[in-house]
Amino acid sequence: MELYRRWVEAESVRENLEKETLSLKRKIQRTLDAEKKLSQLSQDLQAQKEKRDALKTGEADLKARIEEMKGHHKAKIEELKLENADLEAKVEDLQATKTWLLSEGAKLLAKNIHKGSEITAAVSAVNNAMRAVGIYSGLQNGYIHALKKKTPYAEVPLLNRNAEDELNTAFACFDSHTFQVIEDLSKLVNEPLSKIKDALFFASGESSVE
Repeated sequence: MELYRRWVEAESVRENLEKETLSLKRKIQRTLDAEKKLSQLSQDLQAQKEKRDALKTGEADLKARIEEMKGHHKAKIEELKLENADLEAKVEDLQATKTWLLSEGAKLLAKNIHKGSEITAAVSAVNNAMRAVGIYSGLQNGYIHALKKKTPYAEVPLLNRNAEDELNTAFACFDSHTFQVIEDLSKLVNEPLSKIKDALFFASGESSVE
């Protein structure tokens, strides 16, 4: 009996040890599974961190490129502003030049031509030729009158007692003469070149169509 009792006790101890061993194995297995999960989670977290760091780096690079592009565009805008201001100044200068040429320049040019030695010489040549013709005609008519002695002096052909006064009046008119086409040019300061050319060609009786 005693032997049987000891066997039973030993069997009970063995069963308990087996149960504890099995329980311990299960705990160890759960621990291993937990460690694996923890390791995988750690790897996942590391991968997420690397992705986040990469995104931050990419974002920083993108911001740097955006700032660089902003700086470039700002410099380009400033350059275009300067070019635009320069062009506006040139346009204003051209408009002022056009206005002066059509209003003052044309008049001054006509005045210089009017008072120039070239036109004076040309007019003098015409006057001298006309004077010669007048003298010849006067002598001829005077000689005929002297031969006939019939025509009263006051009725001699071409006799004009106001000739000198009329000549002086003609000189004054010539000195103060203006040209309507030049006066009209000052009204065309805001017109395109085609209209200005049309006005000049019309005044000369020619056509601006080539």
